[in-house]
Amino acid sequence: MSSYQPHPIEKKSYEIIDGLVDLSCYPEAHSEIFKRVIHTTGDTGFISGFKISANAVQSAVQAISNEATIWTDVTMVQAGLKRTLLEMLNLKTCCMIHDPETFRKAENESTTRAVASLRRFIAQKADSPKILIIGDAPTALDEAVNLIWNNQLDAELIIGIPVGFVGTEASKDSLRRQNKIPYITNEGTRGGSTVAAAIFNALMIWTLKENA
Repeated sequence: MSSYQPHPIEKKSYEIIDGLVDLSCYPEAHSEIFKRVIHTTGDTGFISGFKISANAVQSAVQAISNEATIWTDVTMVQAGLKRTLLEMLNLKTCCMIHDPETFRKAENESTTRAVASLRRFIAQKADSPKILIIGDAPTALDEAVNLIWNNQLDAELIIGIPVGFVGTEASKDSLRRQNKIPYITNEGTRGGSTVAAAIFNALMIWTLKENA
């Protein structure tokens, strides 16, 4: 399997980050995730409050190696995933937020399109491993946790980094309180699609390194 070769500017940015923040106390895989988040946000303090559950990276690597299907809550997360990495790992992404059927389902069930999209995805019962990446909608994260507790969601990893002031912190707290599915999340109101995508890009790069 080919390895990931960063652009010279990206490589230089990582060298700068290494000089700005000491991540040596973390496992190497976690450090790579944190560095990519810092690179994406331009903020060394952004990683404060990050929570990576036990076996989250291991579960992600196994799922990615087995060509997991990647569901995203919004198209911005989907667009932020590095296409070259997805192609190298033969990964397919799925985002249903703008599908007409999602609009109809959301209206019929009096819920948000993000929730309706997730319900549609779970109903497909795909054979491949599943990874959920939520970078925008706390309602989708709440729904994912509800599905977990009701034994209706079987996924290898949830990246839950929604952003905002309405329901965001509570949804992340709920994700951390469940222990059935590995997760990556953070505390507080900060997050966003670019951060969620950066985390998964780091996991894809780590998977290539592990499988080299």
